[in-house]
Amino acid sequence: MLTVLSIITPIFAIIAMGFMAIRSEFLPRDVLPALAKLVLYFLLPALSFATVARMNFSEVIVMDYILVYAGGALAAQLIMVLVYRLWLKNSLSQSAVRALGSTMPNTMFVGLPVFMQAFDSPPLNALAMSVMVENILILPMALLLAESGAANGGRMHEVVIQVVKRVASNPIIVSIVCGLLVSALGISLPEFVNRTLTILGNGAASVALFVIGGSLVGNSIRSDLRDIGMVAGGKLILHPLMVCTLVLLLPDFDRNLQLAAILFAAMPMFSIYPIIGGNYGLRNFCASALLGTTVAAFFTLSAVLYLMLTP
Repeated sequence: MLTVLSIITPIFAIIAMGFMAIRSEFLPRDVLPALAKLVLYFLLPALSFATVARMNFSEVIVMDYILVYAGGALAAQLIMVLVYRLWLKNSLSQSAVRALGSTMPNTMFVGLPVFMQAFDSPPLNALAMSVMVENILILPMALLLAESGAANGGRMHEVVIQVVKRVASNPIIVSIVCGLLVSALGISLPEFVNRTLTILGNGAASVALFVIGGSLVGNSIRSDLRDIGMVAGGKLILHPLMVCTLVLLLPDFDRNLQLAAILFAAMPMFSIYPIIGGNYGLRNFCASALLGTTVAAFFTLSAVLYLMLTP
């Protein structure tokens, strides 16, 4: 258990530092967008590109992993949509947004630092594959479903174009694709490029966690506690459970990749969840769900890590 705490405590300690720094106004809240851009456009792309570019191309994509990770997320998303739509009688748009909160993990901001500490030799291709599945499949599917319940055909056409543009312009996706090209072509990066990427990448996790903490300031759990609990339970329990189920049912593959898929699925939801929810009148609910899920993740992630690290 001490090993688990040594992994998880520093993560949430940095999140708490970010929260307190903004809450106490030691740092102005206006600094958060700049820090977020630094992480999203420089630090994480550098890390993603370097990680993929240095790998053997044949090892980057593992279809078993993609099937398990994507299948588990889509299964959880379908279950949550049906629960909200058929049982709780939410609109299709609201059901899709709430289901998105239960299936879109914060892989790069929270998952990355946990992942890097949880393995002696982290399977870095799992990180790249997870990000691609999330941004090319999970998020677009939920957005298209939300729009199908909120708009006419013309608007739907616009949303499809916007989703494609969003994926194509995502700096992390672009960096992974560029890394794949470098790996496929067998290009060796000059040493000074490697060192530059390493320095940038080393700062990604700590700054990302600090931004997560700061972004929680001003949020409070004021919405429907039942719905918040359901979204949090979907994200922290149902999603990893669906991935774990597929790991057990489908043909065996590398154990570290199996554990990585479950670990990434167990992360709290992505940090821009309230922004997306705001487009459908759910900003306050999504902000409350983000806060509640992030706090609860300390305990659920500790449990997942304990099970992972116990022989």
